[in-house]
Amino acid sequence: MQKIVVINPGATSTKLAYFEDESLIWKDEIVYTSEQLGNFDKIFDQLALRTLDVETCLLKHDIPADLDTVVGRGGLIGPVKSGAIVVDDFLIDRLKNKPVLEHASNLGCKLADDIVKKFGKVNAKAYIYDPVTVDSMCDIARITGLAEVQRTSVGHHLNMRAVAMKAAKDINQTYQSANIIVVHMGGGCSASAHKHGEVIDFVSDDEIMFSAERSGGLPIKEMIPILKRISVEEFTMKVRKNAGLQSHFGTKDLRIIEGYLEKGDEHAKLVLEAMALGISKCMASLAATLEGKVDAVCLTGGMAYSDFLCAEVAKRTTFIAPFIAYPGEFELQALASGGYRVLTQQEEPYYLEDIM
Repeated sequence: MQKIVVINPGATSTKLAYFEDESLIWKDEIVYTSEQLGNFDKIFDQLALRTLDVETCLLKHDIPADLDTVVGRGGLIGPVKSGAIVVDDFLIDRLKNKPVLEHASNLGCKLADDIVKKFGKVNAKAYIYDPVTVDSMCDIARITGLAEVQRTSVGHHLNMRAVAMKAAKDINQTYQSANIIVVHMGGGCSASAHKHGEVIDFVSDDEIMFSAERSGGLPIKEMIPILKRISVEEFTMKVRKNAGLQSHFGTKDLRIIEGYLEKGDEHAKLVLEAMALGISKCMASLAATLEGKVDAVCLTGGMAYSDFLCAEVAKRTTFIAPFIAYPGEFELQALASGGYRVLTQQEEPYYLEDIM
């Protein structure tokens, strides 16, 4: 039996769980107020606080002192291949001193390393798995209409690869043999085309679909007058925090908007149908990348709990492939399963330094 702890640091919380093999034994969440974290200038300044709280939580749950591995959420390293990366000084230094962006996920590697050294077996290793900067896009998918701008692959890789693996299993295929399209919908949204175990195309949260807070793709000609009268900072807030459902309804809570829908609000119905159409267009664009050879199209994230949204997407996409909804997120399970595959030699981990 493999004993695995997983740690997922977020902006205002740290989620953690204990698994035996791939079975969840318990999970917990440490929540922080903005006041608690507001005095830290950099993400790594939070490390001592978060480490102590994680250790306290583990002791509360009587965690065994012979863990086989600890797996942390991967941070913004820069383009890497998917899978498990061994936590070492090179990786920690990269995320502490040279991250692509400051983000709480950058703490995942060091938290995992500290915990495995305190609670792990002798020589037990810590890993990160499927960081947000996984990039295996095919070259043709990177090209845009501006030579100096390339499409990138930064988003919900951990959850989307977990969903793609789950979908492949549910249709009696392996991840390495199937072609799966996954859209993750939340405050932001992203989508990916999985071909035989590789993410060959990726749609980021500023391209096609609008979401709870993001505008998604916008007609450039219509944006020029707006850009002339506001600053770059104001524009960023407008399209990344105050757009999408927030722009149309003054709230990003889909449950509230579905309440309007239930009362017969035609505007709510129209906007949610438009959101579903955007998701469907995104899936169709990725189907083109896969040359129409698609085994399943999947919707995940918090918004996949919406029966209305799922029904609207399904009726527009079943011509591509069977539609499957996987509500919520599977990040803790994905971290544990990744660690389990490494421990059971189903996957080979790699060192960041070897590919840089």
